[in-house]
Amino acid sequence: MSSLPEQTSPVYATDEDVAVRAGGDFVVLCPPWQQSAQGTDGVFAAGSPWILTSASVNFQANGVQPNQVAWLTQPKSQYPGTGMLLAIDSVSGNSVVLRRLHQGLNVGQPPAPAAGLAGVAFTVNTLYPQLEEASFDLKRRFGIDENIFDRSSQWLYDLRDLRSATVLQVLVDRYTAETRTDQGDFALKLERLRSQLTDVISRVQIRWGPLGNSASPSTVFDCRVTR
Repeated sequence: MSSLPEQTSPVYATDEDVAVRAGGDFVVLCPPWQQSAQGTDGVFAAGSPWILTSASVNFQANGVQPNQVAWLTQPKSQYPGTGMLLAIDSVSGNSVVLRRLHQGLNVGQPPAPAAGLAGVAFTVNTLYPQLEEASFDLKRRFGIDENIFDRSSQWLYDLRDLRSATVLQVLVDRYTAETRTDQGDFALKLERLRSQLTDVISRVQIRWGPLGNSASPSTVFDCRVTR
């Protein structure tokens, strides 16, 4: 029997969404103890420059999911500096299909040459616990209840505002945890992100139904407990 704490579903954003907003900071903000996969034996076969395979890591058995982020760091000739972040599009056994963040399949420069590449170092860390917590908080703020059909997530018209709010909440929490002083790059980013989160939360309107007009929109101002 699992002792996993109760989880909310669905979660309104993904690691990929966070990486788009955080850029290279994603690898610092994503705790290494929340690791889904890691290896140094990655291979891109000739003619398959978007498919990463590892003999030592079964991505599917490890629970790697689409919309998680793969961080490629070796060989340095191919991934200079801090490496390359790519979205995981699909998972099958020891292989994952990659794509550029928020791009379709096969869009952009492939992460490997057409002739193939071996010795690829990869890491897949996740912010899922933080994304789940932020999604639960938003449900409570806006009166979204999975036990009530016409107020459940499946009855929401547009999830994009909630996705943005979820990403910003996670980034505020993670930058706060990683910021040690009131000086420097992270402190400046944290101040800006807090302002953006306040703005997003204040303007979010939850619209209900297939056309967005099945009920009056819910906002943070009208979802308060009353006696």
